[in-house]
Amino acid sequence: GMVLGISMALMQTDLRRMIGFLAVGELGYIGIGLGLGTAASISAGLFQAVNEALITACIFLGFGTIFYMTGKTDPEGMGGLLAYKPGLAGLVMLSGFIMAGVPPFNVFQSKLRLIQAAIQAGFPELGILMILLSIVTFMTFMRAFYSVYLKPEPRGMELESRSVPRSTVFSMVVLIIICTVLGIAPWLATSQFTALIQGLII
Repeated sequence: GMVLGISMALMQTDLRRMIGFLAVGELGYIGIGLGLGTAASISAGLFQAVNEALITACIFLGFGTIFYMTGKTDPEGMGGLLAYKPGLAGLVMLSGFIMAGVPPFNVFQSKLRLIQAAIQAGFPELGILMILLSIVTFMTFMRAFYSVYLKPEPRGMELESRSVPRSTVFSMVVLIIICTVLGIAPWLATSQFTALIQGLII
């Protein structure tokens, strides 16, 4: 599921479908953590689940603003939005970095723990697979980001709105702050899983 989801995301031209497949692919990391069945892997899997919920919500909000502004979900008909909303573009780019596992954010911490747990459990190939798929996730996201924000604005493109709801931007900022805090201090989340994991292992 992880390989299929991320591979399908790479082939999408519709932003909603791309994000949906990326989210499905990212669920595979959680499955690996729980499937390995060690205390370290289960903790990492639960941490990844929390992180995935946070960043997927942020990315859906970010690309929702693109639809709000353009009325489109196909990036081929877009371009040049950086000139209109540079701050929002920065938030969307940060969201992509976080989902791909770029340090120092929370997903980096949970994916690193998953890779370490896989190696410790005797499955280094799973660690390599997770690294490769994180790179593909980053490439997929940056291709979409380029098409929407960095590519020259197509001739005749009309925006439905030059503004986005402040509540959406505020929500994205809050989510990114949480992702940053959990990246710098991951024990704030992982310490909460200790009692649960002990019960599962026993």
